[in-house]
Amino acid sequence: MRDHFSEEPFYCRCGCGLDALDPKLRAILNLARQVFGRPIIIVSGSRCEKYNTAIRGAKHSAHLVGPDGYTHAADIQVYSDITRAKLHNLFRGLGIDRFEVSDLHLHIDNATWLPTPILASVNFRGVVET
Repeated sequence: MRDHFSEEPFYCRCGCGLDALDPKLRAILNLARQVFGRPIIIVSGSRCEKYNTAIRGAKHSAHLVGPDGYTHAADIQVYSDITRAKLHNLFRGLGIDRFEVSDLHLHIDNATWLPTPILASVNFRGVVET
């Protein structure tokens, strides 16, 4: 299968160089891109502890390196409710059952050691609504 993503979207945004995305999640993202037929823009992938703390990420975020040595989350840039719903359905069909929805992105992850399923919505003020 073609890899539709460069390494850059999955690196920690702080510049530390962390890129530990789970290969299974990368394969799911590539399959989703192929089925979706349009680019999927990753706005957050792997995060180091320092960066996750700086952006006020969840203490047990799937963006952090998990017990298996990989990160298990991707935030996908989405501005349209229709596109968000299409991507949600697509990823559900590919076995993803952990989501967070916000005005600007759709979080997906396959962190099996974290409680599942999650479905949270973050409003424009950054407040989580479940």
